[in-house]
Amino acid sequence: MHWFQPKSCAAVLLVLSCLSVSFYFLSFDDLYTFYQIDDWDKLQDDNYTASDETLFCLSSAKILHRADNLGRGVPKESICRLRVPKSIVYEIDGDIRVDGNSSSIFWINSRGNESFKVKPFPRNCDPIAMNSVNELSVKSLPLQNESVPQCTSNHSHPAVIFATAGYTGNFFHEFTDILIPLFLTAHRYNGEVQFFITNTKPFVLKKYEPFLKSLTRYKIIDIDQEGHGNIHCYKSMTVGLYAHREFAIDPLMPPLGYTFADFTDFMRKSYFLERHAVTKNERSTPKKPKLLLISRRWSRKLLNVDETATMASDMGFETIVMDGGDELEKFAQIVNSCDVIVGVHGAGLSHMVFLPQNAVVVQIIPWGRLEGLCWCDYAFTVPKAKLKYLEYQVSLEESTILNKYPRDHPYIQDPFSVHEKGFFEMKDVYMNHDVTVDLQRFRSTLVEALEHVKIYK
Repeated sequence: MHWFQPKSCAAVLLVLSCLSVSFYFLSFDDLYTFYQIDDWDKLQDDNYTASDETLFCLSSAKILHRADNLGRGVPKESICRLRVPKSIVYEIDGDIRVDGNSSSIFWINSRGNESFKVKPFPRNCDPIAMNSVNELSVKSLPLQNESVPQCTSNHSHPAVIFATAGYTGNFFHEFTDILIPLFLTAHRYNGEVQFFITNTKPFVLKKYEPFLKSLTRYKIIDIDQEGHGNIHCYKSMTVGLYAHREFAIDPLMPPLGYTFADFTDFMRKSYFLERHAVTKNERSTPKKPKLLLISRRWSRKLLNVDETATMASDMGFETIVMDGGDELEKFAQIVNSCDVIVGVHGAGLSHMVFLPQNAVVVQIIPWGRLEGLCWCDYAFTVPKAKLKYLEYQVSLEESTILNKYPRDHPYIQDPFSVHEKGFFEMKDVYMNHDVTVDLQRFRSTLVEALEHVKIYK
């Protein structure tokens, strides 16, 4: 199956090229002690302690075990700026004071008098998304400075500050820009962490309430709505969220050790879903495998969705057709009851996070040499969630693009020339057309899905 075309991923890789897999350390004058790579072993040693005057960046291993090391292995005063592929994150320890009224974070320490700005949102290489993110000030001040605000609330647990901005409102982006990064950043604290949010979207808090309650036991604070004089004080804080790449988790990136299967397992537990994995049915009359066909309301609709559903039922599936709806908790239960999910490339396929392990995800790829883009969004991640990935590439004759452009049009003859003009040009030309799948050809994909599921049924 030649589903990955390197050249077709060129537009995506061009964006990703600015997101270096490495992370680095940045110093501001004499405020930080800069460590070279040779010092990492020392920093990763849990028995290593630095003097109060020495401020150093936390290593990836130290970050992984940071919740356990608070108060012993981590120095009283430390700040680190880390860059992971999608985000810039600040890890701060010491005397930290948050003044929401001025959108300021004060770091009280024995050295320096510096300040810098930060936008706590994990799309660092996307200026369009970052333009909508509120900017926070991080100010380093000595205790004797008259500008130091006095604490009104002292907290023994750490805090995480992030934004719900960018493309929030799109289901895929709510996962790739908020939920997955928040899991990576906060799961290590086992609920003993408080969230500060800027650019707060109330519908996000309501929609993902079970997920958020599984990560924190404390009230979520809207930093933009904090009244004058409310100063929250902490000993440890993360400003920003860790994010590796679109809709993915790399266990080799900080914080180390997490996998996408860990995330989907957490989602199932957060929503109290019964099925952890598709397993052999020991009943004398096994149930039919259940297939969910995601229908789309707007672009990239599957025009012959009813015929496709009928064919799947005739093949032996119990078939459901839904577009997702607004009640996420209810729909999560439905997805978890299924063995196969099928849909045209889009945000709806993100519901795969609720599937039981060993289930199948079938992605229908629209015409226009979109293999690379679709691979980067889902094909890379689905197997990491311990799911089976299959795809169906739409032919030119199956796309309504022919209703708009003649066969000899440059958009039809040379899709890559459009890709080279950038994502938005490519999206306008190729991602707004509907699909009518060839049932005979698509049947072979469903046969493969059925054969896989039958192993466990």
